Amino acid sequence: MLMWAKSDTEQVVWFGELGGPAGLSQTTATTDEQAKEANRPIDLANAVLCLAEPSNFRHRYSVRYIGSKTSTLPNLAALISARVPRGTFCDCFGGVGTVGAHFKSLGYQVWTGDVLRFAHFFQIARIRRHRAPAFRRLRAAIGITACDDVVCLLRDARRSQGWFIEEYSKKRSYFTQNNARKIQGCWCTIREWAANGWLTAEEHAVLLASLINSMDKVANTAGTYYAFLKKWHRKALQAFRFELLAPTAGESECQCLFDSAHRLVERRRFDVLYLDPPYNERSYAHYYHLPETIASGCPREVKGMAGTPVQALRRSVFNDSTLAATALNVLLETARFRLLAFHYSDDGLISPEQVRGILTAHGTLEEFQLASRGYTTQRTKRRVKHRLFLITSA
Repeated sequence: MLMWAKSDTEQVVWFGELGGPAGLSQTTATTDEQAKEANRPIDLANAVLCLAEPSNFRHRYSVRYIGSKTSTLPNLAALISARVPRGTFCDCFGGVGTVGAHFKSLGYQVWTGDVLRFAHFFQIARIRRHRAPAFRRLRAAIGITACDDVVCLLRDARRSQGWFIEEYSKKRSYFTQNNARKIQGCWCTIREWAANGWLTAEEHAVLLASLINSMDKVANTAGTYYAFLKKWHRKALQAFRFELLAPTAGESECQCLFDSAHRLVERRRFDVLYLDPPYNERSYAHYYHLPETIASGCPREVKGMAGTPVQALRRSVFNDSTLAATALNVLLETARFRLLAFHYSDDGLISPEQVRGILTAHGTLEEFQLASRGYTTQRTKRRVKHRLFLITSA
């Protein structure tokens, strides 16, 4: 078993079963033997980390998201915080905010970004916000006094017909009709409140992220919205219940941008720049088309068994095997950082050899292996090897 600890010289050392050094040092290697040791990957799959887990490690969200990094968070946080314990942390492929929310809870000033609107809304709810919305304009407009009344109104909302019921319950078995009526009711109610000017932009984002999070708990899917299950899963037969997403506690003002990774890294120098771009050909816009439609506020014409939008969906250059390596090079051209953390899979479109060749041009490289639960629709073990490349700027 491996254990994380600090030696008397404040170096980060990994100790093996017999108590001897089993990994790399935080300081730059100065001898050939040290250099060889420093470049050796370490498997942290079963590591016991001497790091206190914060009380809000498990955030109140449940949406299943490809590449969320939940299973690797403790190891990821230990490795990064040992090198840069505080400061600005940028996650420009932020997704639903899993990594960003955790680093916010550790005291970092977090910046996140994403090009999917629903992911951006999750980041606002979990990272940008420090407390639940007050809903002052809404409460004044409809004559309620407590914020809890807003949640109660959405729990009671129903619609007997609508695009969501028709396309994703009657035509396609994503949701039971009873749950679809409730989800349609919530969506229409939030839309009406926003159209009347009774919600701030952040309140609107929090409500829609909360709706998506709540509906995912009763979705008849294997984890994404690219297909529904042939038979009703037991979770899909449970009753839909709207729940408000809770913000993550933190010490610093955080920023969440609805923008591309390239535009985000150009903004400023970050103490930690964390990059985990898509590593295969699965397009997030396709796999999460329904949450994106919910967040857009406008129903879209759909097609096929999955009910994906007819209009062309955004596809990342990192989903293309012929463009991914070039895209990484371009992204790093304007990046300014103290520590770069590049998180990628061995099964990715960019090979580990290519990654090393690209990253070594930007500073001193350290490399680690982390076991992770990968996404699959098959009844097989979901274990994939992830690599964390840490680059200290020269």
